[in-house]
Amino acid sequence: MLDQNPYPPYYVPQKRGAKDFFMMMFASMLGFIIASIAFSFLSFGIMLLIFGLIASSETAVVSPDSVLKITMNERIVDSPQAEDDIFAQIFVDEMGKKLSLQDYVNAINAAKDDDNIKAIYLELSDANGDLANLDEIWNTLNDFKKSGKKVIAYSDFLGLRGLYMASVADKIYLNPRGGILFKGLGAEVPMFKNMLNSIGVEAQVIRAGKYKSAVEPFIANELSVENKTQLREYLAGLWGSILEKISAKTGLDVSNLNMVADSLAVFDPSAAFSRGVVDGLVYRAKLDSVLKAGFGLQDDLKFISLKKYLKTGAGHFDFNGSEYVKIIYAEGDIVMGKGGEENIGADPFVKAVRDAAEDESVKAVVLRVNSPGGSALASDIMYRELMKLKSKKPLVISMGNYAASGGYYIAAPGDVIIASKNTLTGSIGVFGLVMNTQKLFRDKIGISFDTVKTNLYADFFSGVRPMTTYELGVMQMSVDTTYEAFLSCVSRGRKLTRDEVNEIGQGRIWFAPAARENKLVDSLGGLFDAIKIAASKAKLKDYSVSYSTTSETFFERLMKNLESNLSFNFGGSETTERLGKYVKEIEKISKSTGVMMVMPYHFVW
Repeated sequence: MLDQNPYPPYYVPQKRGAKDFFMMMFASMLGFIIASIAFSFLSFGIMLLIFGLIASSETAVVSPDSVLKITMNERIVDSPQAEDDIFAQIFVDEMGKKLSLQDYVNAINAAKDDDNIKAIYLELSDANGDLANLDEIWNTLNDFKKSGKKVIAYSDFLGLRGLYMASVADKIYLNPRGGILFKGLGAEVPMFKNMLNSIGVEAQVIRAGKYKSAVEPFIANELSVENKTQLREYLAGLWGSILEKISAKTGLDVSNLNMVADSLAVFDPSAAFSRGVVDGLVYRAKLDSVLKAGFGLQDDLKFISLKKYLKTGAGHFDFNGSEYVKIIYAEGDIVMGKGGEENIGADPFVKAVRDAAEDESVKAVVLRVNSPGGSALASDIMYRELMKLKSKKPLVISMGNYAASGGYYIAAPGDVIIASKNTLTGSIGVFGLVMNTQKLFRDKIGISFDTVKTNLYADFFSGVRPMTTYELGVMQMSVDTTYEAFLSCVSRGRKLTRDEVNEIGQGRIWFAPAARENKLVDSLGGLFDAIKIAASKAKLKDYSVSYSTTSETFFERLMKNLESNLSFNFGGSETTERLGKYVKEIEKISKSTGVMMVMPYHFVW
């Protein structure tokens, strides 16, 4: 047999020198490193699965005469973990310190009918949630008391939201060395104009609506009169809602409660007790005996935490048949693409809506909106998919803390819109924003740009020169067109004329009761009220509830966390955390070139 020559005729093999040797060696090393990393991730995933399956096999047992302990230290969010994300369900404790509204409501409802649950103990500081969610949990706890079971609250130090939640309790006890921070509500709006001027950045703004105040922080040093007016009205409404619950518990009327807030009187525990804001002052060392007496128990207290109680299945919806009302959660800023944990991506949202529309077992849909808005284009894409769903089955909107601007845009198709009594909604307006960084580059760091282009406006939106009058006109036309489309969507959905919507639009925010008066919402209620209305519209008697979420899966979040851990990170002090929210605001706006529907405010509790 002849060996076949691997080289063509007249081919002279090249000599391999030291350079080739080292190239091959480094290539082999690189391949080994990549393979090792891949193997490590695979091994890590298998270990996670094994440990997770072991952890998930653990079942919680509720002993007779147990007391359900609720702390509300975890952030209370709208959207729970996805039902079909098995890893998120297994590693729920590792997914961040947060629980969903439906976890709380379903668990408390289960405890009401659970013979092994004797009472509920609230150990509160400052309940970590929005007022819309807290109000629904408050109402659920109040309903729990109708079973004859007691609710007792205790705190070392109460914040405003903590006092709000404690007001549902039969008794409130406070540590004698603690206090209550009861001081009213405020809205902090960071103003960036001077900072931008100092670094040579000019905010070029186009807007529709005299109340569209999202751009004010970038072009002014103080809020406009219109903006301050709408903020005062919103805060007054929200404050009144808070005082209503606290007044019912303490017996103090609103004027007296305002005097207490204006003087910071209950910062002193003895004053809090003497004024009747709390029922007693108790050191932790004596707390068990007080709770045993209050709950009517003879034996030692047996607490079961909310997280442990959820492992019994208490947070799940009951299965009542093969016909479903489906909840779709829309929580966070509205963005194009996939989105993430803190925002709503148009792609996963459209998929969730389409799946619900095509699923014959889903007879009605509840869209839970908790969003201040975002991208106008993404909002419109989501709106149109919802209109297709609405043509097939009932669509009911449940508004959380925010359903404003783009958040209202996607709510407009609803057959019925239900808002929490503490919802901020409206903000029907549009703006465009382009940052001009020419002076920053040229005057601050000495960089200039020399441009070669094929067409006159090829560098439109470049951000390194000011826009021309013509370009600003193009932007204004786009903003005006989008605003008219917004008015049209609301007009069609709410059965109002274009001028009627424009009158209550203009970018103005509305507190839920006022929004109802202006026909932007139909009634006030919570998520579970919306579920009942959806079932009624679909003529369902026995039905089950399912849900889908547009948030990231466990592995998507895991990979993002691994990536962020490898990147530079500011400390974690109180100061850097406070600055962080403003840095995020600038970063969010810097990525938002174009036409936007958004409403940025920071409220101080």
